[in-house]
Amino acid sequence: MGKKGREIVKADLREVLDDLTKAYADEWLAHYQYWLTAKWIRGIDADTLAKVLEEQSMDELGHAGKLADRILQLGGEPVMNPSQLLVKCGCGYKEPPKEQTDLRQVIQDVLDAEGCAITFYSRMAEKYRATDLVTHEIFEDLLKDEVSDEEQWEKFLAKL
Repeated sequence: MGKKGREIVKADLREVLDDLTKAYADEWLAHYQYWLTAKWIRGIDADTLAKVLEEQSMDELGHAGKLADRILQLGGEPVMNPSQLLVKCGCGYKEPPKEQTDLRQVIQDVLDAEGCAITFYSRMAEKYRATDLVTHEIFEDLLKDEVSDEEQWEKFLAKL
């Protein structure tokens, strides 16, 4: 990041990088959770849910990319070892349900992940509102996406 870009960050740089890294790890784990679940599930409506899971998996990967870009701009380093994703994350990872046809559990797991992300991104957008406008905007944009995703999954749950 350039000199002026660093000067405008009024927040503690280490703290910003830690928060961005937590989000980065969560997005990677959500990407993998949704992608794997899409491949795993079976049954009535599984094809519909799998398609949405695959689309959202790619969205989560895109989120991870935005976060990695900001980490790099701030002079940090994204998580390089995948085994560290679970160590650095805040929301965690849920394996697909053992029962491939338990679509209600799939939806609930996604809703749990989206809810955790919404809570975290809301706190982060507020935290950096006055101290790091670029990071604030990233968290705000991610928050908008996660709120929209949650609404979509709540509609799926209501149909079951």
